[in-house]
Amino acid sequence: MKTLFSIILAVAVSAAHAGPARTAAHVARNTAETAKNVGHSVAKGTKRAAHTVVDTLTGPTR
Repeated sequence: MKTLFSIILAVAVSAAHAGPARTAAHVARNTAETAKNVGHSVAKGTKRAAHTVVDTLTGPTR
């Protein structure tokens, strides 16, 4: 009976320690994905702004 209790306790303790590690990995993955999305948005906005400046300086092309 003591052995069974020890095994159950060991599993519970290891599961409790795995929770924060999984959470930290999840947060890191979400942060990396968000940074990538922000980078894409900034690049798109910069490209759009550059096109606007070029269009303004060159005037109509028709």
